[in-house]
Amino acid sequence: MSAKYYVTKSDLKLVDGKLDYTETILTKPSDKIAAINGKRRFSALGVENVHVIKYVKKRYNKLMREQNKRHKAAKLTAADIAKMAKQADEELNKGDE
Repeated sequence: MSAKYYVTKSDLKLVDGKLDYTETILTKPSDKIAAINGKRRFSALGVENVHVIKYVKKRYNKLMREQNKRHKAAKLTAADIAKMAKQADEELNKGDE
């Protein structure tokens, strides 16, 4: 069995005087040549800080869980819908005046 690799993007930001590091997985694990070609393609698209990482199941799954938490959308509540309806009514009434 050959080793697998995947492509990630790393971001380092300064937030409230503290360093905030996030690593985002861009591809699925695949063979080394495919991962290197994927890195080259992402770099050609202008994505910065792209890396080829050797697949270690535990680390990959940890990054994937963190990434899913960051991208999870908030649930829409009835109060949110009421607020949006009120804003829509106000905007429609402004147009009538």
